[in-house]
Amino acid sequence: MLAALLVQGCDKAAPPAATVLEAQPGGPYRMTLALDPRQPKAGAETRLTWHLSHTASGAPLENLQVLHERVVHNFIVNLDFTSFAHIHHEDFRAVTADDLKHASLSLPYRFPSAGHYRVVSEFTHRKRSWIKHFDVVVGTPATRAAPPADLTRTRVVAGITAQLTMSPPLALAGVETELVLTLSRAGQPVTDLALVLGSEIHVALWREDGQHFGHTHSYTPHMATMLGALPDPNKDPARRGQMLADMMVMMMNMPSELVFHGPQIPAHYVFPAPGIYHLFFQCAPGGTPQVFHFALAVQAYRDGMQTRIASIVSNDSAGP
Repeated sequence: MLAALLVQGCDKAAPPAATVLEAQPGGPYRMTLALDPRQPKAGAETRLTWHLSHTASGAPLENLQVLHERVVHNFIVNLDFTSFAHIHHEDFRAVTADDLKHASLSLPYRFPSAGHYRVVSEFTHRKRSWIKHFDVVVGTPATRAAPPADLTRTRVVAGITAQLTMSPPLALAGVETELVLTLSRAGQPVTDLALVLGSEIHVALWREDGQHFGHTHSYTPHMATMLGALPDPNKDPARRGQMLADMMVMMMNMPSELVFHGPQIPAHYVFPAPGIYHLFFQCAPGGTPQVFHFALAVQAYRDGMQTRIASIVSNDSAGP
């Protein structure tokens, strides 16, 4: 629920002209987002200012960690999924000691159209990543229903063709899915990928109702080795969960290394629930960042699914 709150006790508190939104979910850390002007308009610049504090004391959150080259990663999506941004304070100016002292970061943003937007912010503190979100209404959103999601697996952006394949070929809730993006340019494989914020690919995704946000990266051999060393989740789920969280933070703090030059970039993800998901793949063929948007139907896992998948694989392998 949107709430206009006055932030007090901070030298960098939002000016009275700003609307301040409270992040969800709650927890030991509080995050607010100030919007200036109070009512964002499509196409006009809005100053977005995030502030992090301890819920109990109200003190600014100290010792924020840099993860994938940024202190806070922000993902902004129109909930009709016609626009997407992965954006950071550092994209506009360096983070200063004063910014960190007050745990306050900001940037300018132009919402491209009227609509209901979700802003998701991801930060890391004490080797644990946290995700908060805000809902922002821009202008007067359209009342018409959004068109059905395009479930085709090929996209062309700026002369780059991207094809999405999966293993297993049916995405099942609760089952690890390999997502492979294959890139070509003028009919030739792309082999000149560059890193984007420390990874060959960033994948941000939401279910169509705006729930179940996820963020993942390229699945490297090093990651596969580390995951293989984790305990069996059926025997020790709590220990595995903590080790997985620690491992992900450790890996994202390691020196950046280009592993996949192209044309294929693999990522792994476990969709938590069935539904239509929108996935935004961010990568940099030729060093120029591009975003490829796909929609994917995720089905509920039921008895007999594995037999159905095996049948699909068999038919695909048999050829025409």
